[in-house]
Amino acid sequence: MVQEQDFIQLNQNFDTSGNCSARIVNLFLIPTLIYLVVLIGYMGFIPLKVEIHSVVLIGFIYLIYLFFIRHNAYYASCKFRKQYKELKEELKNYINKNSLSIEDTTKANASVDDFLNEFTLPLRNTNFSSVAAGIFPTLGILGTFISIAVSMPDFSSQTASVLEKEISLLLGGVGTAFYVSIYGIFLSIWWIFYEKIGMSRFEHDILIIKENTKSFFWNKIDIDKIHFQKSIENYEKLNEVFNNIGSSQLVENMNNSLAQRLEMFDSIINTEQKAMQRSNEFMMKREQQQQVVNQSYEKITQDISTLVPMISSTVKQMDSIINTMQVKENNIAAATKILNENIVLLNDSLKNISADNLENIYANIIKNIETMKSDTDRIGWSFNQHLNDFDEKFTNKLRNSLEMIDAQTAEVISQVVELKDELK
Repeated sequence: MVQEQDFIQLNQNFDTSGNCSARIVNLFLIPTLIYLVVLIGYMGFIPLKVEIHSVVLIGFIYLIYLFFIRHNAYYASCKFRKQYKELKEELKNYINKNSLSIEDTTKANASVDDFLNEFTLPLRNTNFSSVAAGIFPTLGILGTFISIAVSMPDFSSQTASVLEKEISLLLGGVGTAFYVSIYGIFLSIWWIFYEKIGMSRFEHDILIIKENTKSFFWNKIDIDKIHFQKSIENYEKLNEVFNNIGSSQLVENMNNSLAQRLEMFDSIINTEQKAMQRSNEFMMKREQQQQVVNQSYEKITQDISTLVPMISSTVKQMDSIINTMQVKENNIAAATKILNENIVLLNDSLKNISADNLENIYANIIKNIETMKSDTDRIGWSFNQHLNDFDEKFTNKLRNSLEMIDAQTAEVISQVVELKDELK
């Protein structure tokens, strides 16, 4: 990275002397004195005949010249020297910003001309400075024609004496009109003279800057030199590589390496084939086991579909038995009702019974009670018989169905476990 002390040589060689105000005076002095002479001649203090229109036109050209003065290279070169500190600081930042390291050397990969053009651009307007040398004589010629047009008489007189007077007026006006052109041509010469002086100083200062900072910038010669050195080094390395390639030991090593790689490739192919074969066998076995599992599931589904109608039939039988029991219960209730009525009648009869008929009545009561008991026992035995038959049939069917489902489920689980072990 470039530091302030790296510009010691540039500080010693670069001239920062000069007074910019004095240069403005040099550009301003002679044109101003000439214009003052014109004014004095117009006022009659010296024997110089100048018309008012010439004074006005010369004054107009003089004002334009004053506007252009600060764009002259003579004054701009002085401003350039006075901005040396800013130039040095910006140049340091420019070099550090565009620094490029090649091997052990670091320089700026940029153009110093681009930096100087950008730095000097605000010092003056180059468009104004380029047209100034041509605009002053052009304005002088234009002013001359304007003066002639203003002083031109109408030549309307009929007498020779008046005509001679008008011609003398015309010639006098033409003489003063040429002062405008002379002043414009003089300003052009004056401008070009100091412009050339300023440009020569610009070029001299820029040359000093380039010479004292060329070690900070990469140039085409340095880059070509490094490129040439790298090319030679690469050529030597390439030559060494070719020599190594051409040696018999390298060829033998390459052949051995190729043979080893071919063996490894054959081994990889054999391993892949065995793996593919085992994978195919495994897939086939898995498909067979999957078919067995599917068949077992289908069989379980069929058994369950068979069991469902059996359960439905058993439920219907239970509903029928419950209805039969309900009928018999109703019959018992009716018999009980009749018995109660007979008891009521018996009580009524006992109220009117005699001792002679007591034995017959008792015998009839015993007989009726035994008959009722026999009917009740028969109904209860029939009810219990139906319940036992239903329980035994339903239990046997349900037990058989569950045993069959358990057997099928155990078989499916065993097959799934075998398939899982094989997958591992």
